[in-house]
Amino acid sequence: MTLVLFLITLSILVMVHEFGHFIVARKNGIRVEEFGLGLPPRIFGRKFGDTLYSLNLLPFGGFVKLTGEDVTEGVSTEESEFKKDPVIDPNSFAAKTPLQRFAVLIAGVFMNFVLAVVLFYVYLFSTGFKTDYMPLFFDYNFKFGSQNIVGTVVSNVAKDSPAEKAGMQLGEALVAINGVSVKDINDVRAANLKGAGSEMTYTMLDLQDPTKNITRDVKATPTLDSNGSAIIGVYLSKAVSVSYASPIDKLFSGFMQSYNVLSYSMNGMKNLIGVSVATHDIQPVSEGVSGPVGIYNIVGGILKYSGSRVVLNMINYVALMSLSLAFMNILPFPALDGGRVVFVVFEGVTKKKINPNIEARVHQIGMLFLLALVAVISLKDLFLK
Repeated sequence: MTLVLFLITLSILVMVHEFGHFIVARKNGIRVEEFGLGLPPRIFGRKFGDTLYSLNLLPFGGFVKLTGEDVTEGVSTEESEFKKDPVIDPNSFAAKTPLQRFAVLIAGVFMNFVLAVVLFYVYLFSTGFKTDYMPLFFDYNFKFGSQNIVGTVVSNVAKDSPAEKAGMQLGEALVAINGVSVKDINDVRAANLKGAGSEMTYTMLDLQDPTKNITRDVKATPTLDSNGSAIIGVYLSKAVSVSYASPIDKLFSGFMQSYNVLSYSMNGMKNLIGVSVATHDIQPVSEGVSGPVGIYNIVGGILKYSGSRVVLNMINYVALMSLSLAFMNILPFPALDGGRVVFVVFEGVTKKKINPNIEARVHQIGMLFLLALVAVISLKDLFLK
């Protein structure tokens, strides 16, 4: 089931992206040679008009092939009476204006953004316009909505510890000890030290469903460690939930949530890079990114732990992935849509076209680098986590 859902997720994200290229190319008179579901080799195909619609063997997303999409294609030579002149197919991508090519290139990113916004609307409407709790690894203030921060979320439980024996679960929040509210790790330490050696009641809040307030009580006895601190064997972290309560917030919540999570992700990556630079260790950045294997594991985790909220959590995750795909593709890196946009913008501004062979080589090098990066990240996800 995890594999099926993983493949469906990737296919939706990629096909929505490619549909954006497809529809804008058609609107601008560019011939679409093939619209494929999955990746070759081809299993089945049928042609309607100029376009071959195909079903392919490898079930990973899909693709759109435009005439002249490869900058070295779409140009031929015909013998004229006086000399050989370049003849460009008028229905080729290469024959269109910089503005038309720009529109085609960013259409995939635009469609992924639209999908994210729509899915966030569906998700937030179903949760009363309140997000699930998200890990807060670094201090951050969300620009839109009101945030509720919980500073006592169980992020790890030590083996054979009082907390494990008491049945404390990852993702729960410790909200009270012996009926006294605790807000952060300092409150928990003080309460544990006060009751060290005696059985205490810990009130745990289930954070999986922010629309409910489900709590339970467990019993554990704090013990003193070598430093004189009273512990029960839990590691606590922060989490945040964002609420879009006002009518205006609800109306624009899909866009607001898209901005919030993208901005938060960028801020988190910036902080991870800062930690890596300061410690001269690539591990923090490495742990902050995931490839196909990491995505597969996350889908498996959603299926395993979401219970009745599995559909809702998958909608939220697909929205996040679609937003991430849009952001990654618009980066000005060779082989990505953003990298191709750079060449088109350069041509539009300078009125000079870069040698197609040079552009093709730049994109080839960029693609090799990206494939190598995906392979390294996948190996990390497979063997180091």
